[in-house]
Amino acid sequence: EQPKKIAVIGAGIGGSAAAYYLREEFGPVVKIDVFESGVVGGRLATVKMGDYEYETGGSVIHPLNLHMKQFIEKIGIPQRKDVPSKMAIFDGKELVFEESDWFIVNIFRMLWRYGFSFVRMHMWVESILDKFMRIYQYQQYGYSFSTVEKLLHAMGGDDFLTLMNQTLEEAMMGDGFSQAFINDIVAPITRVNYGQSVRINGFVGAVSLAGADSGLWAVDGGNKRVCSGLLYHSKSDLIPAKVGSISVKTRPSKRGSTVPYYEVNYVGESGSAHSLYDIVVIATPLHQGKSDITFSGFSPPIPTHYPGLYHQTVATLVHGTLNVSYLGTAEAASDFTVSEILTTDSKGCAIN
Repeated sequence: EQPKKIAVIGAGIGGSAAAYYLREEFGPVVKIDVFESGVVGGRLATVKMGDYEYETGGSVIHPLNLHMKQFIEKIGIPQRKDVPSKMAIFDGKELVFEESDWFIVNIFRMLWRYGFSFVRMHMWVESILDKFMRIYQYQQYGYSFSTVEKLLHAMGGDDFLTLMNQTLEEAMMGDGFSQAFINDIVAPITRVNYGQSVRINGFVGAVSLAGADSGLWAVDGGNKRVCSGLLYHSKSDLIPAKVGSISVKTRPSKRGSTVPYYEVNYVGESGSAHSLYDIVVIATPLHQGKSDITFSGFSPPIPTHYPGLYHQTVATLVHGTLNVSYLGTAEAASDFTVSEILTTDSKGCAIN
């Protein structure tokens, strides 16, 4: 039967995109409520300092993210203009690599220090992304998967499942990358993207390395604008409330049998309340300390808390002048044109 009411729990990029696609699927008649206890955008957060806003969450978008390209075209917001920048890598004592203004110079520096490892890493990541792109074909034809493992196997076969069960360091060492290259180049990328070492999950690490590809982009005014834009285009009702529980109920159908529906209990600005829905989409983490939603009446039962813990990454924004002598360089601050400093996984590096 055509649903009359749908609830989406969470207004991050997952929840707002779900609301958009639900509207596309079920048309203008269905009522869509989106519950959000915090701010719209979720991890696509920004912080304002002075006259500018700075991304503190999901700050870059890969050029192969076709959904995000479609979203900004639909919403009508532009990509942010690319600002030229240079990168350096700091090992706690000195800069072990500093990008040049000249592309050919950077190539020779990489070849001299690491051989063709940088090129091989790019090819390694591209081979994973090629398999990952199969997800668009599955979505186009309406395929769905009951477990994450089945989804990953459909995209990348046993290779993806193997990546899920080893660290990034183990995966790259097994493919012939040197420890020096992993320490100097790979570790800074995982540290700046996820605040973690090369001992993170291999699949997650590969995604992190994709975040160092060329062609990365962001939305003008902040990536969070995509979430608010999707909610607007989905004509959803945003309910600022925290959902506490979801329970299954039944009612008779036109055909004489019974059909399930769902009672969503929440606490909002006016106190406790509940609403009934034909479909409920969970777009918020169900791990302990996150949403804390309880479920009742489901078969099989839905656990209150999923195993594992989220890794907390702290982004510190500082307004000031960089002390370049700390980086072991003799350059004057006015001559130091590096805008991005990555760090290796060493005891001398207290920051990522």
